[in-house]
Amino acid sequence: MSAATDTRIAAGEEESGRSTFRRLILEGDVDVVQLDLTRCGGFTEGMKIASMAADYGKPVANHGFTTYINVAAALHLLNAIPNALIAEYVAQDHEGSELRDSLTHQKIRAQHGRLLFPQEPGLGIDLNEDVLNRLRVA
Repeated sequence: MSAATDTRIAAGEEESGRSTFRRLILEGDVDVVQLDLTRCGGFTEGMKIASMAADYGKPVANHGFTTYINVAAALHLLNAIPNALIAEYVAQDHEGSELRDSLTHQKIRAQHGRLLFPQEPGLGIDLNEDVLNRLRVA
């Protein structure tokens, strides 16, 4: 329980639905609800989880930095909810960054501590079809 420490506890990045997030909020009493759109069921479920978190006075942070697709989706979600706290983003190279940097034509970068929000239609990113074709297995 987060009551056992003065440090704020963020959790939920591995959760995959409203029922498990509800338990995390009610039984775990986390301070920050951390959701990953690729695991929780996408935008619709993510919005429902964020709304539930708001009902309990909990801010939401994203988890998901593996590709710019996930980062762009998270930025859109966070900009659509009143209880957004912060966008998790790994600026340094990490395992899998070659995929992250090659899968889309746009690269989402931080400037002065803030992520630049894509301005193009949709999620604001274009997939690199050459990379998709090279990685396609079926």
